[in-house]
Amino acid sequence: MKIPRTYRINTKRCILRCISEQDIPYVFSATRFEEFNDGMLWEPPQSIEELKEPFKKSLQAWDAGLAYTFTIECANTTAFLGRISIRKHKAEGVWSLGFWTHPEYQRQGYMTEAAKAIIEFGFTVLDADRIEACHALWNTGSEKVLTRIGMKFVCYIAQGFQKHGKWVEENLLAIETEDWKSSKKI
Repeated sequence: MKIPRTYRINTKRCILRCISEQDIPYVFSATRFEEFNDGMLWEPPQSIEELKEPFKKSLQAWDAGLAYTFTIECANTTAFLGRISIRKHKAEGVWSLGFWTHPEYQRQGYMTEAAKAIIEFGFTVLDADRIEACHALWNTGSEKVLTRIGMKFVCYIAQGFQKHGKWVEENLLAIETEDWKSSKKI
């Protein structure tokens, strides 16, 4: 199934839409906050120009059905709140969730709201059997979002990803389609 770039997901307070070139300055501004980049797999860009190639690759992945990266906007103000993506895993039926909130909007519940919507999108539109996500052990904010959306601890990963030449420990969490369906009945 092909998901058009015009696809939207609306929640109570958020609009999730395909990324656009107009988002790039907001992405860049988030990377200027101290410690924001510590949990990212990438290093902070030195210029806005550096974000154009990853942007193009994200759109190519969307068009190929391999990954869907959404910009999260405030439904009332259209303020840029962050990004959330769901990517096809190498294992059949498994998708991976990733997200970040712009530091100006953290700890306001926006990401939990957006992540719940993406989990539903994953199970109902993408027909996922399982959705999983990793978080750096120190990133308790991300851990809280993942547990609030029904994900459960799967395993500890001693060498999750490298940052500044050192390994960052991670936890892997996941939710299966049956568990998600059961939680919807409650």
